[in-house]
Amino acid sequence: MARGRTTSGRAGARRDRGAGAADASLRVYGANAVLELLASGQPISRLSIGRGPRESELREAAARRGIVVETVDGGGLERLAGSPHHQGVVAEAPPFRYVDIERLLAPDCGSVLILDGIQDPRNLGAVLRTARAAGVGGVVLPQDRSVGVTGVVVASAAGLVFGLRIARVPNLVRAMEGLREAGFWLLGLVPRDGTPLDRLDLPSRPGLVIGGEGGGLRPLVRRTCDFAVSIPMAAGVESLNVSVAAGIALYEVLLRGGTRG
Repeated sequence: MARGRTTSGRAGARRDRGAGAADASLRVYGANAVLELLASGQPISRLSIGRGPRESELREAAARRGIVVETVDGGGLERLAGSPHHQGVVAEAPPFRYVDIERLLAPDCGSVLILDGIQDPRNLGAVLRTARAAGVGGVVLPQDRSVGVTGVVVASAAGLVFGLRIARVPNLVRAMEGLREAGFWLLGLVPRDGTPLDRLDLPSRPGLVIGGEGGGLRPLVRRTCDFAVSIPMAAGVESLNVSVAAGIALYEVLLRGGTRG
């Protein structure tokens, strides 16, 4: 697989460091999400627990961390979470910490998922949950035209974001060029006219690039990819929800290609 390289390379990726904080502190709610937060060792500034089927498990996990628990009734938890789906627990934590893009260029990162403009936090959470399950090495998000890691994203991912290396970059194309320089082969997922994923000779270090809801990949992002790939679908089916498409493509690329991590 020979190809030409751009000139911006690793230096360009260094300029796109995204190791900053999200815009606001995280309100993490839902039993699984808070348990993942507790297990991650991330700091927690406030932990509110009420009645629920996993109350004892949550209190025990908090005790292991030495975190003081505030007992709050259901109405108070709903107000704290901004959602009725709190499952009896709400945690407040510092803003999500993104990793430096350099962490994804390192040799121990064998695969990346690049997301071009997902704006629905529930879609992003579902994609990140699947990415963690599939064993992807790292995830790249753009700072603009994309939701970041918020409390809703964490809840939708059942807290599994805390086990992912996620970089957020100001210039997605430049970051992609840096990843190519580091040896990644970028596979842009398109609705049609791409190489069917099940027929592709998968590269040893893949980067799967997926567009946002509705618009898909932006033209320059698509041109920066090495290959355009598609999910084979029955006649009359135009597209899939982004989280469903991401799940199918991730498992095809990472498991068939043997590049988890």
